[in-house]
Amino acid sequence: MIYVTVGNHDKPFDRLIAAMDRAAAELGEDVVMQTGVSQSRLRHAKGEPFFTYDKAEELIKSASAVVAHAGIGTIIACRTHGTPLVICPRRAAQGEHLNDHQREIADELSKNPRPGVAVALEESDIVKTLAALRRAGRPAPGNSDTTRGLTDFLRDYINAI
Repeated sequence: MIYVTVGNHDKPFDRLIAAMDRAAAELGEDVVMQTGVSQSRLRHAKGEPFFTYDKAEELIKSASAVVAHAGIGTIIACRTHGTPLVICPRRAAQGEHLNDHQREIADELSKNPRPGVAVALEESDIVKTLAALRRAGRPAPGNSDTTRGLTDFLRDYINAI
């Protein structure tokens, strides 16, 4: 099962939801989405607007991979559980967020990759990025040593805002 999450933002991320719904018809496994306030109608995937924290954590743990916005909580949860993650950042210019901090996070992760984390800046690149990431294998679950660099980067980034 592939888990897709757009986070809890009050703006839709229809670009990601529509792309992953189209992909669900061809991926050969279930796609479960947390759609938030997105308006895209699901044809090939299953989804709910929101899941509880515990349910989202369960989905991340059990997923073969996660496709998500560039949300810090999702990134850390995937690294903690060793779940491969493709991030596709929201864009302010498309009304998906208030600013482009998610693009900045994605750019940093592109420059300084972390095991099991890949970036697809365009929704058209998600499926091929996901395939490449999955060929690399499931990363080891993070621990305090392997997640410290990512956590430090994210903390420094937040403090600089």
